[in-house]
Amino acid sequence: MKIVSSIILLSVLSTSAIAAVNKAAPQNQTKKMTLQKSDVIELSKFESMFSLDPKTPGLHISMKKTALAYKEKSVPTLIKVMKDEKYPDPNRWQATMLLAQVMGKKSSAFIAKYSEHPNWMMRLASLKALMGLRQDSYISVYSRALKDSSLIVRLQALDNISQMKIKTLAPEVWQMMYDQSNYAGDIGQRKRTSIVKSIIRTLGDLEYNKATPVLAKLIQKDKYHDLMDDLDYSLEKMTKKTSPNSKLERRKFWASHTQEIKSL
Repeated sequence: MKIVSSIILLSVLSTSAIAAVNKAAPQNQTKKMTLQKSDVIELSKFESMFSLDPKTPGLHISMKKTALAYKEKSVPTLIKVMKDEKYPDPNRWQATMLLAQVMGKKSSAFIAKYSEHPNWMMRLASLKALMGLRQDSYISVYSRALKDSSLIVRLQALDNISQMKIKTLAPEVWQMMYDQSNYAGDIGQRKRTSIVKSIIRTLGDLEYNKATPVLAKLIQKDKYHDLMDDLDYSLEKMTKKTSPNSKLERRKFWASHTQEIKSL
C-alpha cells in the first residue's frame, strides 16, 4: 500500500513540476519538456541546495553541475529561487548566473527585469549576468544603473559599459564626475569615492574625447595626484599617444600637447 501511495505522490509532483515549467519559464521558451519521476526527486534536491548556507564547501559547484545537467528542466527552480526572499541572497545571485548559463541570450529580457529589483544584490546580479551574455542593447538598463542608490551597482554598470564599449552612454558616464552621490562628506568638504577612478577609466575605454581637455587639466594639479595613473590611462586612450613612464614627466608631456588636445 505504501508503494502505491508513493507512486501516486510522485505522479502528482511530476504534474506540478511540469505546470511550474510552463508558468515560471520566460515567455520566449517554447520547447516542451517531460519530467521523469527521477527528475522530480533530483530537482527537489536541487532546490533544497539553495536553502543551505552559501559558504557550504562545494555548494556552488554542485549547483552548477546539477543546473547544467538538467538544463531547461532546472529553469523553474532557478526562477523560483530568484523570486523568493527566503533563500540567502548569494544563492539567489547564483541562481541568476545559472539561469543565464542554462538559457543563454533567451534569458536576457527576463534577467534585465531584475535590474529594478528592490534588493541591490539582485540588481547587481542582473547587470553581471547581462554582461556575461554580452547584451549591449539594454541601454536604458545601464543608464538607470549609473544612478543606482548602491555604489557597487553603479560600479558594475560602468564595467558593463566599459567592457561592451557602449559609447552612446559616454556623456552619462561623464556626468557622473559631477554627481554628488559619487562623493562622500559634507558639502564643501566632499571627498572622492573609489568609483571616480572607474569613471575616468571608463571614459578612456569609450574614447570620449570631449572630456580630454578637462582630464588634461586635472593631471596637472597636485590635488588629483592620486588619480594620475587613471587620468594618464584615459588620456592615452583618447589621444592615441603614449606618455613617459615617469610620473614626473607625465605632466610635462600632457601640458606640451595642450593645443592638440583642445582640437580633439
